[in-house]
Amino acid sequence: MSTALARRDLLAALLAATALPGLAHAATPLLPDLDRAAAARIGKAWLAGRPDIGSAALARRLLPHGRGPDALPALRRQVSEDFRRGAVFVHRGWRLSETEGALFGLLALEE
Repeated sequence: MSTALARRDLLAALLAATALPGLAHAATPLLPDLDRAAAARIGKAWLAGRPDIGSAALARRLLPHGRGPDALPALRRQVSEDFRRGAVFVHRGWRLSETEGALFGLLALEE
């Protein structure tokens, strides 16, 4: 049995990491296999196409009502809507929604 996270499991963990304050930096069983360096590379790639965005603006965009319990369901809805609209970010063969790319970007900025 492999312990590596599947792509969608990783993205769910990423959503949780950026939606819940402090979780991205905490030693927690929720994110044991998260390759923080790889996540930062994806985030930096997304940010490279958006040089004028900072962490505060990105957090306001992604989490307009803060990082409370409603943030994760709202982010999941945004991801689904991005795919419906064709708003995607492709990185090394991964087809991510713009929201997922932005979450990686926020995680990279908050590291």
